[in-house]
Amino acid sequence: MNADPKKEAMIKVVKDAVMVEVKGQQLYSHAATEAVDPAAKAMFEMLAKDEDDHVRILMTQYKSLMSDGKLDLSEVHPAAVDHGSQDVISDEFKKSIKGGKFEMAVIGIGCDLENKAIAYYKKHAAETDDAELKQLFTWLVEWEDGHLEQLMELEKMYQDAYWADQGFSPM
Repeated sequence: MNADPKKEAMIKVVKDAVMVEVKGQQLYSHAATEAVDPAAKAMFEMLAKDEDDHVRILMTQYKSLMSDGKLDLSEVHPAAVDHGSQDVISDEFKKSIKGGKFEMAVIGIGCDLENKAIAYYKKHAAETDDAELKQLFTWLVEWEDGHLEQLMELEKMYQDAYWADQGFSPM
């Protein structure tokens, strides 16, 4: 039996996307359990939840591809989803930041993961001729861009707090 090459390629791309999201979900979940800083804990919990949502959405698409040979975006509503963590990084959050080295390291790794996810989704959105896969991956790029923006803001806050704790403030 000859498999449809387009379907097989889409299955591989979606499966690989699941792995991209699982890595982020595992990093953020572990960080949430280990973080000492309550503000960082809240941020990591939010990020882990978002990555869980991504895994769930991608697994639904994988199952649809396997059973129907196409994506089913009928239950995916990008406009209804927050593409970042604006509600988490409040003024109170910023004031509570401490110079935690663990949190700072996780945030740096998170930035790397988000950059890799963005690059993956952009590449495959550009290469596909499937409108729904392009839509799904373009939407995920927007969401991951929101994560990256917030993580970069956090990274700067933690670095500033770290240097202040070391007596190198103001920089």
